[in-house]
Amino acid sequence: MSSRPKEPHAAAPRKLPSGRWQARVTYWDRETGQRKELTRTFATEREAKKWAREEEVKLRETWLSPQTLLTLTVNNVLDQWLDAKRLKPVARSTLESYIGHLRHVRQAFGNQLVKDISPSDIQKLYASLSHTHSPRTGQYVATLLRSALDWAVTMDLIPTNPARKVSKPQVPRREMIVLTPEDATKLLRVAQQHRLYALWWFIALMGVRKGEALGLYWEDIDWNTKTVTIRRTLSGSGRRRYLSAPKTHHSTRTLAMPDILIQVLKQWKEQQQKDRIIAQTNWVETPYVFTTKRGTPWDASAVTHHFKRVLRQGDFPTHWRIHDLRHAMATHWLASGISPKVVSERLGHASVAFTLQVYAHALPHQQAEAAEYMAARLLGRSTHDPHEPT
Repeated sequence: MSSRPKEPHAAAPRKLPSGRWQARVTYWDRETGQRKELTRTFATEREAKKWAREEEVKLRETWLSPQTLLTLTVNNVLDQWLDAKRLKPVARSTLESYIGHLRHVRQAFGNQLVKDISPSDIQKLYASLSHTHSPRTGQYVATLLRSALDWAVTMDLIPTNPARKVSKPQVPRREMIVLTPEDATKLLRVAQQHRLYALWWFIALMGVRKGEALGLYWEDIDWNTKTVTIRRTLSGSGRRRYLSAPKTHHSTRTLAMPDILIQVLKQWKEQQQKDRIIAQTNWVETPYVFTTKRGTPWDASAVTHHFKRVLRQGDFPTHWRIHDLRHAMATHWLASGISPKVVSERLGHASVAFTLQVYAHALPHQQAEAAEYMAARLLGRSTHDPHEPT
């Protein structure tokens, strides 16, 4: 066990019989390891807490290695934090996202010493991002920076986290777009004329994520049981494409397929065989279901581009996203009375509670039915539960 003394920390103020408040800061002598305590009394609890926090910071600065504080830059902290993340089971796409978003921090003050970074510097970064990027990007950068600096505090690299004193950018709540059954029918009809029609049908009818569909292998489909197993996600574009495990543990799942989708996939398999013959030596043999004319898997960005083309051809709103097909299917499942547990399992969510939180808008009619049912029971009227057989 390490003999290194524990770091200083401010204890909760103690109320004295006199009514005053005693502030306390505990620390350990670096040489002897002996526990010590600083105290001071104040008229109010708030004053006591403020003094204790300030003294804790001062003690941490002397407790930490002076050499560390004099040489540690923000880039050093970010590099070490990312290295620590790589030791955990984090998806490659997630790490790529971390690296990409943290470039904003590195450009702003990456070469500066961490001890010199102030809440004001961080606030300026957030303000700058608000003018050049989306609110969600700003919030994500703030979350990553706060997490990295929290880790540095935990690892005794810095005494406090200046990002904790700055509010993260707020993201306006985005209203979920839900396609009506008529919209979905028309969209799929238009998509039939497009090379990626089978992909659109698969996402729309199965409610899977785009990356899960792009990462699908032919061996994942069981024609006899009419099921498909989601085992992986394909992310990125060009040379930066990579396969990873699905988003959560629950995202690895086996789903039943409707007969119409099985027909669509069999037709697509025939088309893929024709593409192989036409491409001849240019054909690249891969296990993927949804491929280009050369047999290679699709880039996520290219798929999005083609989806926008379908929207324009069908005179649909161009702000619709591929992910909205998933939302549409989930909403209609719930609105049709499908068990939330079944819907949650098909979507690959971590829990039923999360599904209900995201799709609460799909259940208003059930709320009304439940209210009427309870009122009728309390008033003694003859009625039946709308969900019980008559």
